[in-house]
Amino acid sequence: MQTPEAFLVGYSPVRAAGRVAKAESLVRRGLWSVGIYAVLTVVLWFVFRTQLSIGQFLLGGIPAAVIVLGFLVWRYLELRSARRSLGRVPAGEAMRIDHQGVHVDEGTQGQGAEKLFDWAGLSDLRVAGSKLGTGPDLTVEHRDGEWKVPVSYLDTLPGTIDSAIRAYSGGRRGLDLSGLDSIWGE
Repeated sequence: MQTPEAFLVGYSPVRAAGRVAKAESLVRRGLWSVGIYAVLTVVLWFVFRTQLSIGQFLLGGIPAAVIVLGFLVWRYLELRSARRSLGRVPAGEAMRIDHQGVHVDEGTQGQGAEKLFDWAGLSDLRVAGSKLGTGPDLTVEHRDGEWKVPVSYLDTLPGTIDSAIRAYSGGRRGLDLSGLDSIWGE
């Protein structure tokens, strides 16, 4: 719940669950591809068995089979990674932004201790990283330490968090989103 006193950012499994659903769909598509490849291979063998030797047929078929099966294994590994990521999304409040600073969740599964990074001690607030895996991280650097969380675990978009940081810090701070340029930019 948002109040004039604070802006709350919670954990949410929605994006991670979407990633699992997409990965499951791609694995199913890969299995269909393997099935179609097997049927086509059998049909081609019966059509061209008099014109090709078994060696020539295998010379063309084995590399194609390796590629098709390689893609299937890749899709399966993506699915495993997505399921593992979904299991790591905590519940509860990730961070609270107020006039004192940024309060972050320091516990496990969103139920733990809270740490305050006051505005004066903040050295960097940024979103950067790779679009692979869980995606880019939101990083809060303070003289007392550093806190990171994947943006995909949060229920609020980085631009909204940036606006809240600017509002509650009185315009002195902002979330550096330039790290996203290399991911989705040019």
